[in-house]
Amino acid sequence: MNREGKNKSLVKSLQDTIEGWKKQQAFMQSELHAAQLELDKLVSSETSIAEASQSYLKSFFQKRGLYLIEALLVVAAVVLLSRLSYAGMSKYLPGFRRRHRSFRVRLIELIHRLLTVLLIVLGPTTVFYLVEDWVLFSLSILLLIGILWTLRQALPRYWHQIQLFLNIGSVREGERVVFQGLPWNVQQINLFCTLVNPVANLKQRVPINDLVDMRSRPSEKSEPWFPCRQDDWVILNDGTRGKVTGISPEMVQLVQRGGAILTYQTSDFLANSPQNLSPSFRLKETLGISYALQKESTSTIPDILHQYILKRIEQEGYAEQLVNLRVEFALANNSSLDLVVMADFKGELGDLYNRLRRAIQRWCVDACSENGWEIPFPQMTLSGSLVKPGQ
Repeated sequence: MNREGKNKSLVKSLQDTIEGWKKQQAFMQSELHAAQLELDKLVSSETSIAEASQSYLKSFFQKRGLYLIEALLVVAAVVLLSRLSYAGMSKYLPGFRRRHRSFRVRLIELIHRLLTVLLIVLGPTTVFYLVEDWVLFSLSILLLIGILWTLRQALPRYWHQIQLFLNIGSVREGERVVFQGLPWNVQQINLFCTLVNPVANLKQRVPINDLVDMRSRPSEKSEPWFPCRQDDWVILNDGTRGKVTGISPEMVQLVQRGGAILTYQTSDFLANSPQNLSPSFRLKETLGISYALQKESTSTIPDILHQYILKRIEQEGYAEQLVNLRVEFALANNSSLDLVVMADFKGELGDLYNRLRRAIQRWCVDACSENGWEIPFPQMTLSGSLVKPGQ
């Protein structure tokens, strides 16, 4: 009996243990099932990168992106209306297209430009306010505050630019200004100003800000703008002679006889004081004759030499380009009596400058040979006394 009671107690304990493990098994199976369901849900919710991007862009454009597009459309509408109104003013407003416009026309254009900028800045801000997107609205307000702060720092310079734009500043249309070492005529003042050099045939466009610190003045018709034009023949201080084939604000190019090309910086070219042969030029050549011809040197010989050189000029085909020819007594030199031949030629013979100089010397020598005039050579005179040997 005692043994049977112990067996019953053991069986009951084992049954209780089995029941506990079964409950534990059921609980773990339930947890496993829930985890499997959660895993299946996560796997089913996964999408590709392209699908995720499309979904994100769709969400963006449906919300904030749409507001940005509306703001951009407002800006585009303002720009379009500004262009149309500007075209209308240039067509119907008297004097709007003139090269030198009145103060009233300039003021109207300035107000138009300022109003356009103001509407471009305030338009998107208004859109963000109306759609109640406070993030974009706050960002636009911060941007506007930054712009106003920048304008506060740069206001004095912008004020000078406004004065220039209205043609009441230190640089005015139609006047002369020196820019980058060259004189320029201020042809037009706008946001980008047009400067021209009428002689050098140069033209450049510069922003109005570059003219703020400059001064212009009215120019006279007689004032020079550049020492030469393209295709002119010039002689520089160092004796270089060439034809000007190119002029720019930075460089001047010359071509010498024979085809050699020389290039100068414009500042260096001007520093060499170019002599322009193209309008006309003068050649001065000296001829020395003997003191034995002292009496005739101031009377008949200059006339004879003048006629002879004139005849030779006609023979060699330079008569049409000759402007003036003079032969005069110049100087009683140490060893000779000097005559000077002055010949003025038209600029179309500028390329023959040195050839004409040599020709005049040749004609002078031929005249001396034909008329028997002696051309002396330099002589040295010694003065003193001779001492006899033994004295």
